[in-house]
Amino acid sequence: MPVLLFGRGPTAWPVLRLAARYGTGARIGVGDVLHLPDGRAARSNAELVAAAVRAREVTTAGSR
Repeated sequence: MPVLLFGRGPTAWPVLRLAARYGTGARIGVGDVLHLPDGRAARSNAELVAAAVRAREVTTAGSR
């Protein structure tokens, strides 16, 4: 059964890292969160997605 995790607002980034650790699907976008992990306002949905890809890579690399 496919699993998709997502958080809203302040829970978005911790939930994305949790999804990376467990290998589940995740989503992120302006409908979920308006700020990047460092607290800066995201300029676009594309910026959020790029930050999510980096966060997943760091999380999965750290769990090897």
